[in-house]
Amino acid sequence: MCISGINELGNAKGTYVLILRLKDQIRVRAGSLGLINLQAGYYAYVGSAKGGLRARVGRHLKLALLKEGRLRWHIDYLLTDSNTTIHSIVYVKEAFIEHELARALARSSDVEAAVLGFGSTDCNCPTHLFKLNNEKDPEGPVSSVIRSMGHMANVVLCSP
Repeated sequence: MCISGINELGNAKGTYVLILRLKDQIRVRAGSLGLINLQAGYYAYVGSAKGGLRARVGRHLKLALLKEGRLRWHIDYLLTDSNTTIHSIVYVKEAFIEHELARALARSSDVEAAVLGFGSTDCNCPTHLFKLNNEKDPEGPVSSVIRSMGHMANVVLCSP
């Protein structure tokens, strides 16, 4: 389901949010951040795809499935951990709202910053990785914030 949903994106560019599920607590070295600890649960990682959503998200899916590959960004270290799966992808076509979305999520009462500096070493955002408090509907808070910003939130489910 996830791969066919991503293929439908074609060459569209935009902003995406990976909804990750960590089945157990993990401790992983995340590049320049060093060793980080994350509790089990759902997380949202905010990114942008100026070269195309299918290519960028496809790269993340490949890392998450194969658990190997070139580790370039903080998220890559998390995706290659055996306890991490991509639960779903929320995306916005043709809008580059990565930083505005990360700042809006940081202000939301439904999420909390997971690791300061994660995915945000090249911007002024506190983080691009958030712990989601609603495990029954992990996409809900992200989709709600996107809609409140005036954009359409599209969701591709990757696992039940």
